[in-house]
Amino acid sequence: MKILLTSESYWPNKDGGAVFERRLVRQMVAAGHDVVVVAPGARPRGYIEFDDDVKIYRTPSLPLPLNRDNYRISYTAKSAMRRAIDDHNPDIIHVHTMALTGLAALRLAKKRGITIVATNHLMPENVLMSLPKSIRDSERTQRIFWRRIVKFHNKFAAVASPTKTATNLLADNGLTRPLFDITNGVNTDYYRPSDDSVAATKDKRLARFDFPHKKYVLYLGRVNAEKRLDLLIDGYKLAHDSDKNLGLVIAGTGNRLEHLKEQCRRLGIEKDVLFTGFVSDEEKLALYQRALNYAITSPAELQSIASLEAMACGKPIVAVDAIALAELCHDGKNGFLIPFGDVHALADALLKISQNVTLRKKFG
Repeated sequence: MKILLTSESYWPNKDGGAVFERRLVRQMVAAGHDVVVVAPGARPRGYIEFDDDVKIYRTPSLPLPLNRDNYRISYTAKSAMRRAIDDHNPDIIHVHTMALTGLAALRLAKKRGITIVATNHLMPENVLMSLPKSIRDSERTQRIFWRRIVKFHNKFAAVASPTKTATNLLADNGLTRPLFDITNGVNTDYYRPSDDSVAATKDKRLARFDFPHKKYVLYLGRVNAEKRLDLLIDGYKLAHDSDKNLGLVIAGTGNRLEHLKEQCRRLGIEKDVLFTGFVSDEEKLALYQRALNYAITSPAELQSIASLEAMACGKPIVAVDAIALAELCHDGKNGFLIPFGDVHALADALLKISQNVTLRKKFG
């Protein structure tokens, strides 16, 4: 099959959607399909590049406002989309973002009679958390945003999202197209428990980091407002007061990095929390394998690829009971599911895992 996939965030971006989309493209190519991608480029003019053997039509782009991750967005996508369709003559188009690339694909597909489907990775919180509290917490704002998401996706032949929770949200907000919950998945040949018991401080893959502690709680992902890492730090501080040997590692980049570092300084735990910044794939695997557990306090997850990867590495999960995280973290079976915003429950869960080897093995 000849497939055209388009997204507003694709490799080399490291957000969950971009990671999933690249994996999806590679697996479809491995299965014998002919796939091309349309996504924003790194400069104001469009161009073509290759990711291994995958052809990528890069649209003219500009930096995304209010974002420090070097993300860029298309300011015009029609010419690149038309060229990709003319060159590739796809049997089907797969859209991953409600933005200009998706709109261009939708209009051209309808005009030319090409089947077009979509996957939704978006929640209002992913965008609104960078806005003032009075706007982002407004029920009217949430309704308007969901209305736009549903109006866009109701124009496709079929729509997928990574969990049952995610598809239910679309249906509850008025989506009428055929809906499929299809997991992002994880490569369990690569993400797996460590074959040895070398301490994190002696793991050569992590040699460039100055670890504050041999045992640590891990968060890995975007360090942005909607991830609510301020709650993770507050909960960790309470746990650390009872277990001085417990560290916290926050791996990734984002627009809240400096704010969170200041929070750690204010709480007096700056030497106990390691902010790694960007990590390589090898470092990422090592961080999972050496962690005591993975913790996520985000109330805006339609799945969570990082949680899946940590689970595949045999790590207990501590997650807030919000949106789709309960589909991954089963309380008392593979970790602890806690109320969103309850930092005392978070601290208690972290301490139980930290201080009980048997429980860690059971959950892992």
